[in-house]
Amino acid sequence: MRNFVALVLLAGSAFGQTGVPRIAREGSTQRPDGRAVLLSPGMIMTFYGENLGPEPTCFRQIPQNGPYPLEACGSRVLVDGPAAGLLFVGPKQVNFKIPDEAPEDGSAAPIQVCVHETCSDPVVFRFSLRKAFIPLVGHAYVHMPVWIEAEQPWSDIHYPYNIFPLDFGGAKFEVFYQGEPFAPARTAIARGTSTAAPGDSPWGRLPLHLIYRFDQPGVYSVRFTGRSYKYPPATEIATQSDWTDIVVEPYTDSQRMAWLQSEAVKARTASAGELVGDIIPSLLARPDDLALSVLLTLVDNPDGLVRQYARMSLDLFDEDVQKRVIPANRWRDLHSGVFSIL
Repeated sequence: MRNFVALVLLAGSAFGQTGVPRIAREGSTQRPDGRAVLLSPGMIMTFYGENLGPEPTCFRQIPQNGPYPLEACGSRVLVDGPAAGLLFVGPKQVNFKIPDEAPEDGSAAPIQVCVHETCSDPVVFRFSLRKAFIPLVGHAYVHMPVWIEAEQPWSDIHYPYNIFPLDFGGAKFEVFYQGEPFAPARTAIARGTSTAAPGDSPWGRLPLHLIYRFDQPGVYSVRFTGRSYKYPPATEIATQSDWTDIVVEPYTDSQRMAWLQSEAVKARTASAGELVGDIIPSLLARPDDLALSVLLTLVDNPDGLVRQYARMSLDLFDEDVQKRVIPANRWRDLHSGVFSIL
């Protein structure tokens, strides 16, 4: 009898207790491209990991539309101290809602999962409700692509939005140079809000060089204004960055020639996502004869999105450039097609 009681107690202990909670960065704290998630008050988050709740699961009934409990089956999620409302608790997953008293725009704060008195290592997140952040991707050079990483709350940027290169999904940029407004060469449009980009297109960045021509080296000040969609989806709020300086460095013609040659080689085996999300828009930084020669190798690509995006990109080249590079019959063929938004 004594052995039977001990066995029952041991089984109950193993069923109800967990090890140290561990938050997995993959799939929970990072975007698809590895960048950290930007959090906002009221956002619904999912953490994956180990020992986040009791085994085999938490059987507490949680109302689908709230109110959400701050503790369930011994599990809590602490956001910079205060507990978050819980939507689901399991050993490998916990869903929770960021508290309204979350840190202010631009602040960083830790989040932990605690099961009874045992807590995971803290994971630090940046919080924002309306502030966007726009670091430069890599280096910027004259006559070369200038990609701006646009990190905003509530929604991700995944360019392109359709077959039109100048469609930034409603996002806008302003630029100052030497203390004066820097005039755009083109105007961004907003025909799509859902991305058309394949999954392997780079996330979270926009080709600023499609709107502005960076023909002179120096320090440019950039501000981003975007649209983001708060939960529930019907609520739309605007996001905006601080004015952010970027340095555009000199670049020689021979350096650009070498870069164009490397892009032409990459384009032969690149995926659709790499072509429309990087290679083709990068060619448009300086729409001259050399860039057009590379682009022309892609206007008959078998992938429909690539083919139409490449053909729409022809409009960013002056007509005289096109007629110098494209044979007359071919030029008429390329401009006689009718394209539709994907």
